Amino acid sequence: MLQIERRHLIMKYIEENKSATVEELAKNFDVSTMTIRRDLQYLEDNNLIVRTHGGAILNTKLDIEIPLKEKRVRNKEEKKRIAQYAVSLVKDGQTILLDAGTTTMEIAKRLKDKKDLTIVTSDVFIAGYLARNHKFRVFCTGGHVQNMVGACIGPGTSEFLRNINVDISFIGTSSIDLEKGITTPTFEKADVKKQMIKAAGKSVLVTDSSKFGITKFAKICDLEDFDLIITDNKLPASILKELEKLEINIKLV
Repeated sequence: MLQIERRHLIMKYIEENKSATVEELAKNFDVSTMTIRRDLQYLEDNNLIVRTHGGAILNTKLDIEIPLKEKRVRNKEEKKRIAQYAVSLVKDGQTILLDAGTTTMEIAKRLKDKKDLTIVTSDVFIAGYLARNHKFRVFCTGGHVQNMVGACIGPGTSEFLRNINVDISFIGTSSIDLEKGITTPTFEKADVKKQMIKAAGKSVLVTDSSKFGITKFAKICDLEDFDLIITDNKLPASILKELEKLEINIKLV
């Protein structure tokens, strides 16, 4: 097993169990305790875990999933403006994909004047909301539904997304870093978002400016992988300047 693969699997093990000892990791991966200690030191140096006496625990700051009820009240006006512009990109008759989240729910609320849309979503609340409109064909990806969040994740969700093609996808995130890219709390959620990007002719990141400068555990992609980023006009000028240097297509609303 390659070093990078082992470290990836160690992270997955700690993510699932929240903690691990050096001895159990050495036994699981059939390597020496010294090798595991070097792996754990590398993971701690990259802010992924916190070393403890005899083992490690997950860096919980990277593993927080905010409940939907709390998300709804954060940056509400900014999300509405982002959604309004996002909807202006949608044409009648298109097939679109909506990621789970409160910003994409705002997009869903503003689609009512569009006609003949096919809409795919990984959010059970968005699916329920849109299903009331007889002008739309609505598909929910299915999969494991996260408690308190409503997002579908897991192998079933990713497999559904691998087998579709859409005109445009609108994808949210909880964290953006100019160097580390777009990240999310779990591997499962990262894979779902990766498949959303691959499924779309055009992929659009919709996120308010408060998400910039934050890093979570699992990487989704680089900023350049999106065709467009829509965010609000509170984005600091220093970050906007760096994005322009990278030739990132960004719209402030």
